[in-house]
Amino acid sequence: MHCVQQHNILTNKNNDNNDSSGVNSRFFVSFVTINSIPRMKLRHILLVITLACFTVSLTAQTRRRSAPVPGTTAPKLEDLPKRPLDTIPTSDPETKIILFSNNTWSYYRPSLERLDSLPVYTQHWDTTGVFAYRDIAYNDLPPVVELKLVDDLTQFKSPVTGKVLSKYGPRRRRNHNGVDIPLRPGEPVYATFDGRVRYAKYNTGGYGNLVIVRHRNGLETWNAHLSKLNVKPNDYVKAGQVIGFSGNTGRSRGPHLHYEMRYQDQTFDPEFIVDFETGQLKYQTFALEKSFFNIHSRASEILEEEDEYDLPLLTSNDSGDSTSQDILDQIAEAQQKEKKAAVQQKPAGISSSGAIYHTIKSGDMLGKLAIRYGVTIDQICRLNGITRNTVLRLGKKLRIK
Repeated sequence: MHCVQQHNILTNKNNDNNDSSGVNSRFFVSFVTINSIPRMKLRHILLVITLACFTVSLTAQTRRRSAPVPGTTAPKLEDLPKRPLDTIPTSDPETKIILFSNNTWSYYRPSLERLDSLPVYTQHWDTTGVFAYRDIAYNDLPPVVELKLVDDLTQFKSPVTGKVLSKYGPRRRRNHNGVDIPLRPGEPVYATFDGRVRYAKYNTGGYGNLVIVRHRNGLETWNAHLSKLNVKPNDYVKAGQVIGFSGNTGRSRGPHLHYEMRYQDQTFDPEFIVDFETGQLKYQTFALEKSFFNIHSRASEILEEEDEYDLPLLTSNDSGDSTSQDILDQIAEAQQKEKKAAVQQKPAGISSSGAIYHTIKSGDMLGKLAIRYGVTIDQICRLNGITRNTVLRLGKKLRIK
């Protein structure tokens, strides 16, 4: 203890003289203090100091390693490892969101992913050009194609709703292969049916921003002059999904939607199938005749306005939307009415032998008659000794059954 007091006095004196004596005094005080600490506590203190020094050293090394090297760039998001971490459900029971380890996400539809193996999505599948059936000539097409459009109306959505300003057919010095519906810029354009996007980019041939969706029955719908695309090639879409927004791109004189329907690159009037003013689907199954590919075959001139469609007009509930049950009820009601009408017409068309006949009127087609009476086109042809290419003359009676 006497030694400690003596050195403390020396320390005070040295502090008054110079800085080097201050260093010695601090060392001596530390030495005296350490000697006065029990050995067990001393070990703990030394251990804590050692760990603190190790932590500081490790942190410094980590910072040096993570610091970007001059002349290099940070790794891109797509270059980071991408491993699925978790899934999140959505309002659509068929759709989920997958979260990945590189902070990205994507939609996943298991039921739609299984469609990859279907021939309609593998054969003649070109995502770079608008025409995918260059090797199929017009003469190779069948006389009639029965297109199953929907099972119920929840599988349909009119691309837009509005008055058709320019119809399908010859226009000035060139053909107009679709219909034009004027819109305000930026209005949503919907997928007409479930399907897969075959083409989605700017087209220099006059279409501007163009989205082509191929549907499971082989039908393709073309949506042109869009201001913005909302899908990319090979995306699966559901009816009513927004695929883009109306615009004025390409060869266009004002914001509108140019809408086409094609089967194996052959165009036909979309108004055969869709009533754009009401946004309604006309048929559940449509008999697409080869003659409809003629640019002069307009729906308004072939189908009579009084002809009833095989799908009912939609009525709206209080919220303005039709529920699935409402739609199903309307379909059932329309089918009952059709059956009653057929029963009422049978006596006039039934012979003494029980055969059923139909008198041809304007707008009648073999496909429509087959659907109406629940028979096949081949059956009608066989009973009447005709072919699918036979021209139906007004007033002629056809045997149906």
